[in-house]
Amino acid sequence: MATEISRPAGEASRPTRRAHIPVPSRPQQIADLLREEIVSGTLKAGQQLKQDELREDFGVSPGPVREALRVLENEGLVEHFPNRGVFVADISATDLIGVLIPVRLAIEMFAVTAAAPALRAGGIADLESLIEQMRVAAERNDRLTINELDVRFHETIVRASASSHALQLWRSVQPRIRAQIYALAPRHHAADDIVDEHQQIIDAIRDGDDEKLKAVITEHVQITPLRLLGTADLGAD
Repeated sequence: MATEISRPAGEASRPTRRAHIPVPSRPQQIADLLREEIVSGTLKAGQQLKQDELREDFGVSPGPVREALRVLENEGLVEHFPNRGVFVADISATDLIGVLIPVRLAIEMFAVTAAAPALRAGGIADLESLIEQMRVAAERNDRLTINELDVRFHETIVRASASSHALQLWRSVQPRIRAQIYALAPRHHAADDIVDEHQQIIDAIRDGDDEKLKAVITEHVQITPLRLLGTADLGAD
């Protein structure tokens, strides 16, 4: 049950959060809720996360809040500045171009190359199911659902590589990948464009042309985001 937290007049509003969380998983559930707010843009880059307010919102002691913020800091979603506090990290265009996109491309290029034989042998059905769900969401222009299916699509490929190292690496950057997907999705002219890009990946896997597959992955993971970054300011330095 959500609890409304009243604030003095003149203060900016903040999201209403669940105050009653099962005790054994409080830090993780707090981290999960804050992560969703950061990735979706509800909490903005540079916004301070005041521990006293979070403790009040969630109805917990300081310990679980500190643990949750440490989890998010390890994921690169928040930054801690001594004597200032904890702030939502700014994933700038420079960070995307210089670090996140190249790292994501390396992981997913390895994964799709390793996974392609297994996917052609029958695993591609899972990807096709996700595409169909994306098409239904696109008809409603439901960008939120498309974004989440987008993440699941790529995680399915990484899982199909049967590489625990690749999956571990992908998960380490997954929150920032999700933030990238949420930030870039509105720059697509139509929701169908996002679906079509993923259909091209499936088609390339099915065709069995590894060079074509690599080109499609490069287009989707690197070239398209760079093109979209050129049309909008995502906080470039």
